[in-house]
Amino acid sequence: MDYYASQGGGVSPVAIIIHGGGYQRGDSKSGSEAYCADFLAPAGYAVFSINYRLAPKFPYPYMVYDVERAIRYIRHNAKQWNVNPNEIALVGGSAGGFLSNMVGLLGAPGDPQASDPVDRESAKAQAVVTLFAQSSFATVPLNKDVHALLDPLIQQKGEKEALREASPITYVSKHAPPFLLIQGDKDEYIPFSEDTNLQAALKKVGVRCDIIRIPGGMHGTGKWHTLPNVPDWEREMVEWLNARFHHSGPIGEGIRPRAATH
Repeated sequence: MDYYASQGGGVSPVAIIIHGGGYQRGDSKSGSEAYCADFLAPAGYAVFSINYRLAPKFPYPYMVYDVERAIRYIRHNAKQWNVNPNEIALVGGSAGGFLSNMVGLLGAPGDPQASDPVDRESAKAQAVVTLFAQSSFATVPLNKDVHALLDPLIQQKGEKEALREASPITYVSKHAPPFLLIQGDKDEYIPFSEDTNLQAALKKVGVRCDIIRIPGGMHGTGKWHTLPNVPDWEREMVEWLNARFHHSGPIGEGIRPRAATH
């Protein structure tokens, strides 16, 4: 993983960035997600952009285990980075957004009997930010990327059960952390209804879930700053996280300048 030190003082909250890439590609430096470190670290967050095993060699659920392991590792070594082990946010985009959804909703506890002390730590996050990601595989036609991720599970359990088991929305409960969903309404891969469906499911059990809609936004953050009247989603993300963690820090440094509008 890549570590971006907090530029604030004292004990910092944590943001774990999870990259996209169709479950088969990408790494911790993938720009659309790693960009978030540019404005989270100056705002006082310790940022860790992680890697995970990729499909098809490592299909579902290996990458879920890897994200959980990263949370446990950072929590176990919190003093090393002067971070708060009880203030961990997941920030994932696309395939990484699926993982932030899934791991955030699973909230896996630690195993007190584990021989490795890291595995005794909880993998529960305290906040989840998801960018342009699926919340259910049952509501979107399966493409080749999803087949690479899920085909072994489909062969083992049948399509209906496999899609249910691998869909984050399956694991919605009242114990889930608060969610912030950010997506363009012109996303060419993920219907905007993936966000509204997850929001409705979370609100039904009393869990906060907010949405930032990017008018005209397509998949990925790369061109959002060129759109007219684009929301100040980076600032809104930091303000939302600050409110969850009762954190304060300067907001604005590292945010891409907006295109001039006429």
